[in-house]
Amino acid sequence: MRGQLRKSGLVAAAAAALCVSMPAQAAMSCWNETQLAAAKVRDLQSRLMVASLRCQALGVDILPAYNRFVVANRETIQGANRIIMAQFRSGYGGQAQLHYDRFATALANAYGAEATDRTICADTATIADEAAAAAGNVDALVALEDRFGFASALPGGRCGVSFAAAAPVGTD
Repeated sequence: MRGQLRKSGLVAAAAAALCVSMPAQAAMSCWNETQLAAAKVRDLQSRLMVASLRCQALGVDILPAYNRFVVANRETIQGANRIIMAQFRSGYGGQAQLHYDRFATALANAYGAEATDRTICADTATIADEAAAAAGNVDALVALEDRFGFASALPGGRCGVSFAAAAPVGTD
């Protein structure tokens, strides 16, 4: 009997330790327009990076165009990543880095299996140069990404549009 009490005490202590070591996870909130724009900039960067690597494997070097894009937009790309990381911190707390890494990997993996030929490589270099010309302009980078159709999964989804806070018509 004494052995059973001791075992059940150990099991209870272990269960309590697990509860303490696993922080409560907040729910991932939806992505507002700023966060969505950041995800689109990150997606564009992933799209261009992976295409550049695929082209390099084909023997077509478009890395200089990709590098011009990165240099011209470095602060914007870094800012986008900070916004995305903040979104993951609010939703996943101490697990934010893990979920951010999974998100970034999923973006890159989405483009890894796309077709690659010399025409696609030339088109990618042109797009990278166009993105470099944006010179940090978020709206221009988002518009460029929108031409391709942003289809990445956003944990928590996009925030909906609401007119609930708008004043009724004729009450001015």
